[in-house]
Amino acid sequence: MPDFSFAFNNAEFSDRILKFHVLPSSLDDQDDVKDTELRVNSVILAAHSEYFKTLFSNGMIESKSEVAVVHVTEEEKEGLLNLIEYMYTGKLQTPSNAEGVVMLLCLADRFAICSCMGPLVERFMQFPSSLHACLLVLGLPEALKSNKTVQPVVDHCRGYLSQQFLDIGAHKSDFLSLSLEGVKVILDSELLNVQYEEEIFQYLLDWIEANCHSVESWTHSAEQLSEVVRFPWMTGDFIEDVVANNPLMQSAPCQALIMEAVKFKSYTHARQQQIMWKKTLHNRFRPRNPLILENFWGNIKTYVLQQTDMRCQVYFEFPLELVICMGETFQSRRFILGSLLNKYTFYIDAKPGLVKASYNSQLTCCINIMVLPANKTSEEVPMWLEYSIALKRDSCQNYDTKATGECIVKGSESSCAEFSDFFPGWFIERGFSFPRWNLTINGPVFFKFDLYLKPTAGSERAHVEQYTAL
Repeated sequence: MPDFSFAFNNAEFSDRILKFHVLPSSLDDQDDVKDTELRVNSVILAAHSEYFKTLFSNGMIESKSEVAVVHVTEEEKEGLLNLIEYMYTGKLQTPSNAEGVVMLLCLADRFAICSCMGPLVERFMQFPSSLHACLLVLGLPEALKSNKTVQPVVDHCRGYLSQQFLDIGAHKSDFLSLSLEGVKVILDSELLNVQYEEEIFQYLLDWIEANCHSVESWTHSAEQLSEVVRFPWMTGDFIEDVVANNPLMQSAPCQALIMEAVKFKSYTHARQQQIMWKKTLHNRFRPRNPLILENFWGNIKTYVLQQTDMRCQVYFEFPLELVICMGETFQSRRFILGSLLNKYTFYIDAKPGLVKASYNSQLTCCINIMVLPANKTSEEVPMWLEYSIALKRDSCQNYDTKATGECIVKGSESSCAEFSDFFPGWFIERGFSFPRWNLTINGPVFFKFDLYLKPTAGSERAHVEQYTAL
């Protein structure tokens, strides 16, 4: 920027007088307030500010007057003087705290001084993040927050706030003291540690009860916060019995959100998938986290019925349609087999797969038995893994054995036994115009894995040598 510092408040290079009319902070301070005048060059101010360009050239009486008046508070006066000096010198006297930077951003937006927003954003990012400063940024006007230069600061503050309130229940008192904008960011976060979307609605009610004390504020807050609550991922009973009957949800915008959720829940799963991943201006159709998705459409359960050092029986339950329809991957919890010197970590993995049919390709589900070394002592000792896999579709049925066999596992590398032919007739057939979903894939699938780890012929000699060395 050209350096016009020699012309700052210099009568020889000025053609206007800018008068700062300071607004009193209270009625008692009216007599103590004194206006301030600054000699300015209208060309320099108009080059940096659309506000002053309009003020000096709008054809009104003020544009022809030698004295131009701006109404500011005492704090804003100091900030505006700083910004005007920046127009002359290209050097910004940045404040010593984040709150001062936010005030300058507001003044720069009010007086349309866009050239100084970049340095102010850089200065703000240098300060340590604080809850108070982030709430000030989130409380800025929407037009300013949508500015491309300011957007990184807004995103940073949203991320910081979301990280501070991963578990709302553990910081309930701090959560209830937040501003409306801060609460809206937190309730929209996908990082929240919640298992059900119904919990989010309860947090919304708690905040409104603690902070709103009139019908108008109740209605306004409910309408603003309900926009980020993902009602489609609540149960139909909860929407009908709790949400729809709540007095706070009776306004037209809130009722529209309820109807949106009911309409979503009436669709087939195929259409729900299309809507879920379609780009929209909101996130209400997308599950907040995988846990909510699992709890909504079916739980993944893994438990061990019998286990010894070398043998175990594992039961694995998961919603098959989530794997086939949505391409999700699910894992069981990890369990350990083996002796002291030869321990292996096992887990069951379900993932989507593709099977070629006679006329097209079909999606199916692949089941993997993943084997990983649990310690380093088994690097040169191969072991046999015998497995038996049984399957049923209903909890009251008997298990049907689908696969038996054995494979060699070695601690120096991971092993995997993959099975993709367990689901004949349960595929998704993709037609030419729209997908046709096989209704038999709805509901959970129950697996039973019998795993037996035994030494190979050569590994018994290695065991003796290792124990002798110990």
